[in-house]
Amino acid sequence: MQSEPETVCNVAISFDRCKITSVTCSCGNKDIFYCAHVVALSLYRIRKPDQVKLHLPISETLFQMNRDQLQKFVQYLITVHHTEVLPTAQKLADEILSQNSEINQVHGAPDPTAGASIDDENCWHLDEEQVQEQVKLFLTQGGYHGSGKQLNLLFAKVREMLKMRDSNGARMLTLVTEQFMADPRLSLWRQQGTTMTDKYRQLWDELGALWMCIVLNPHCKLEQKSSWLKQLKKWNSVDVCPWEDGNHGNELPNLTNALPQGANANQ
Repeated sequence: MQSEPETVCNVAISFDRCKITSVTCSCGNKDIFYCAHVVALSLYRIRKPDQVKLHLPISETLFQMNRDQLQKFVQYLITVHHTEVLPTAQKLADEILSQNSEINQVHGAPDPTAGASIDDENCWHLDEEQVQEQVKLFLTQGGYHGSGKQLNLLFAKVREMLKMRDSNGARMLTLVTEQFMADPRLSLWRQQGTTMTDKYRQLWDELGALWMCIVLNPHCKLEQKSSWLKQLKKWNSVDVCPWEDGNHGNELPNLTNALPQGANANQ
């Protein structure tokens, strides 16, 4: 904005097989979604890939250096960041010089710039702690200040993720559900023998509808469905877990009695 002073932000984005796996920005803005600076850098990288210099993994670069270059590299690194890295550097130096140390029992050294193995799972970056804080804040506001609208926007984001087959959809909904289950009003309503408000019940209905979308997804693996079933049963066993009609209960309806028995059971 023209009325605001110009500020420079330091942004770092990590990729793994065309997915953004982590982001950091010096702006300090906390939100569930990427800040404007991360988005701007991502767009710059997409539109002008030739202007973003690519580097080899740091382990490859160090391998090309001779002894004098390695010593100069380490000493300059410590000099530039001496207050942050000097204690760690001294500790590592002592361990490396000790023949019986644990660090000398391992071949090679870690390289955070080399990326993950091709067999490792990779998924889009999701700030789980921030999701939990935001949902907790919206629930604490109790429907005021547009918190219900904000929660519905979160639900819409989960739907968008599911539509794109983004694994973060189930991760985000799990985080949202955990905060709903931790809402102190559930315990209060149970003690008072009252049902939840209509507005709050609508949010729970949307939560249930999204879980139905997830568990009925034909593209999911069996181990995923098994883990979700285990998690749903865990939530259902909590005393304050509400039923579909807004009342409280601790048992799932026995749907197995409604299934065909005998010879046709497999169908």
